[in-house]
Amino acid sequence: MKIGLYGLPSAGKTTLLEQIRFAPVRNGSRLLQELAPTFAGLPERARREVRRRLARTLQAEDGFVMDGHYAFGDTVVFTEEDGALYDAFLYLYVDPEVLRERMARSEKNRAYAALDLARWQRAEIEALRAYCHGHEKDFYVLDDPPQNCFADVTEPLSFLRAVWEGYSCVQFARTCAAEILAEDVRPAVTLTDGDRTLTEEDSSSAVFRYRTRLFDGNFYTGYQSWRQAKEFHAVELPAQAALPVRFSPKILARLEPPVYILTSGHPEIWKRFAGQLRFRYFCGSPMSADTKGFIAKFLRQAGRTVTAYGDSLNDYYMLKQADQGYLVTRSDGSTSRSLKGRDLGGITFV
Repeated sequence: MKIGLYGLPSAGKTTLLEQIRFAPVRNGSRLLQELAPTFAGLPERARREVRRRLARTLQAEDGFVMDGHYAFGDTVVFTEEDGALYDAFLYLYVDPEVLRERMARSEKNRAYAALDLARWQRAEIEALRAYCHGHEKDFYVLDDPPQNCFADVTEPLSFLRAVWEGYSCVQFARTCAAEILAEDVRPAVTLTDGDRTLTEEDSSSAVFRYRTRLFDGNFYTGYQSWRQAKEFHAVELPAQAALPVRFSPKILARLEPPVYILTSGHPEIWKRFAGQLRFRYFCGSPMSADTKGFIAKFLRQAGRTVTAYGDSLNDYYMLKQADQGYLVTRSDGSTSRSLKGRDLGGITFV
């Protein structure tokens, strides 16, 4: 397993790497300097070739965690060799103003403080995520809402260990898709989100008043769903047979079998709902926005026609991957705020 830990200068990658005891760690900057002692003074084209050479050299190693950079401002330094090197990419997201303060105190990174750090950070996240979607690799954004300053790295360190030990949204997606393909031979399949798609309200909120800040950054990667699963694990579900949640009749009426629910909601709640609806369901900590997108992609690669329903960014990649994606709007016709700025072309509103 080779894991790339990415993020802007001063994000805290080195601090996190220094605390890893469960895996070999490589320092990318140091290795580049060893490979080319004059690396900092080389022209960009020459530096790029050194980066490629390092990545090719490291391919022979069994596994490690190493820091990396996607870009410096508008200059992209990420190479195809970097992409091929890693099995999983983790991105350390820090509040832009926190980053600016850190950079201002750093002689090495001070010049970056004047840049648009929010735009730079978002651009890197979107580019790395798109690369991973195209190459079927895992991508996770490590954030720390609401402050996003990582005063405590316990959670990202624990998650990094989980990835090292096999946690993978891509592999979970492959497993789900394989089970769907083995279970039903019909040429078309319907995938649907659970909360606010099949139901009128968020089931966890309605059943046990669940509130969280985990999705404030609108990333919806496996790191956020992994942390939510830990919060769910601490909740004791009410024993009553009837849960105070309403299904959406207009969506249920549209679904063509076979129907599969893909949800990051509380597993026990959706086990009950799936039984009532007589639909198959898949859930768990690796059920992220990326996972849903990969499931749709793998089913289409196997020749199935995919119809998908969802309501938010957690379903966005699934809707875009499907042959026909349906976005469930609010009662007033508006869409989820998590989709602001997203390309909704090719998606039908219902």
